[in-house]
Amino acid sequence: MENEAEPSAPANFGSYQQVDKIGHLIFLSFASLIILLSFLMSTDGKQAVFLPGFSSPLPDSCSSRRLLGVDCPGCGLTRAFICISHGQLNEAWKFNHASFVIYLFVAIQIPWHTLQIWRITQEKSALYWPFIYWIPMAVAVILLANWIWTLTRFQ
Repeated sequence: MENEAEPSAPANFGSYQQVDKIGHLIFLSFASLIILLSFLMSTDGKQAVFLPGFSSPLPDSCSSRRLLGVDCPGCGLTRAFICISHGQLNEAWKFNHASFVIYLFVAIQIPWHTLQIWRITQEKSALYWPFIYWIPMAVAVILLANWIWTLTRFQ
């Protein structure tokens, strides 16, 4: 009886792993930058957001509020993230109720993508769980539901 060899990886498996690793590095970089900036930046508790070392606030970046006079679903997230990182949870709640879920989602990206990069570096395949793609959709639904609730509450 002949020994059966293990099935070999497709010829392009290594290049796929490199592309996958780059994707994980991009997500890890963005998530890390968002969390780091939320610790470094500050807010006046109203509208202004300040970069470290600057006394002038960043310009308001919400086109919806500027053009239509209506907050978008993400309005207040930057200020809320800053407040969460600084332990000001009541202030974060005032800026955007969904901020806690979004912050947790972004923060979880750091260990998740670090693990995926480590697995790829160890020449293992990245973890794949089909249900994991439902999480960003659930976060988006929470963000939109919060926005609708906020809009209808203030009418």
